[in-house]
Amino acid sequence: MLRKLSNVLRWILWPFSILYGIVNYIRNYLYNNELKKIYQSELYTINIGNLTVGGTGKTPHIEYLQRLLSPNWEIAILSRGYGRKTTGYQAVTGQSTALEVGDEPLQFYHKFGHQTPVFVCEKRVEGILRIEKEKPNTQIILLDDAFQHRAVRPHLNLLLTDYRRLFYQDYVLPMGLLREFRLGAKRANAVIVTKCPQYLSLTDKNKIILQIQKYTLPSIPVFFSTFKYGAPIPYFNNLPLLIDNQPIILISGIAQPTLFEEVASAMYKIISHTALSDHHNYTQQEAQRFVKMAQKSPILTTEKDWVKLFPLLEKMGLKEARLYYLPIRVGFDTPTFDQYVLNEVAKQSRV
Repeated sequence: MLRKLSNVLRWILWPFSILYGIVNYIRNYLYNNELKKIYQSELYTINIGNLTVGGTGKTPHIEYLQRLLSPNWEIAILSRGYGRKTTGYQAVTGQSTALEVGDEPLQFYHKFGHQTPVFVCEKRVEGILRIEKEKPNTQIILLDDAFQHRAVRPHLNLLLTDYRRLFYQDYVLPMGLLREFRLGAKRANAVIVTKCPQYLSLTDKNKIILQIQKYTLPSIPVFFSTFKYGAPIPYFNNLPLLIDNQPIILISGIAQPTLFEEVASAMYKIISHTALSDHHNYTQQEAQRFVKMAQKSPILTTEKDWVKLFPLLEKMGLKEARLYYLPIRVGFDTPTFDQYVLNEVAKQSRV
């Protein structure tokens, strides 16, 4: 019954999806035919984006590229700063908050700020121009979620698609979750299928590749990545480590909380999961409530939640709270992705 209602609702939304897709098609047509201005920096730019609304794993893939490229090139990261309450260009600093710069840029800074500067600007051209001027030693700019930001032409355009909701199986908003028609994939220089099972057969990979290449330019490479989860890290150093099958509480404010719950449930006994909206901005009242909950059972959050909750707990002096976060890293099934990126950068970047 629910499935029938879902199908009926989809067909009701279908005309709105077509209208939304046409508007974006016209916009892309203007850029593709140079009727709207496109800027390409002299600095080598790599975009990590998607066709889908949220949840494809852009943040850990940017972190992967930073680790891959930073030993040989000077990197900067530029993000829109989704969810922030400010506008314009800003450099992320040790004093920045998620409300000022967004949670993902703040996460980048906590990991790489000592080595790689992080900036936010909703107008990417303005952001790139400021980086060119203020950070003249920069050689590569990593653009977070700029696949639909057509005013910039990246040198390398990486399109991410989630294994659980591949773009060629989806529909344009509001009928589905696509930001534009599937043919937008033609702008990609390479496609990464993210969040894959650890063991994905060659047959399954080839089936996915054949479907993806119906929408991309010929011979575009397709790569497959997985999430690798480390041991939970305590918010505060004085906390004991979690033990296997320990009862815990989950708190998350991410696009796909189900995957987080699946991973956690393989290691621990889940008592409850408070799944909030993506990029949720936590309040002091919520932090205090979580501390009370943690007195009964430890709380596990994502890393994106940690960058927002930790400052609140620290500010309120609640350093005994039993909160932990689950670190994520990206892994590729073969070294070909690294070789591809390094070759592309070496061919074109200013060294």
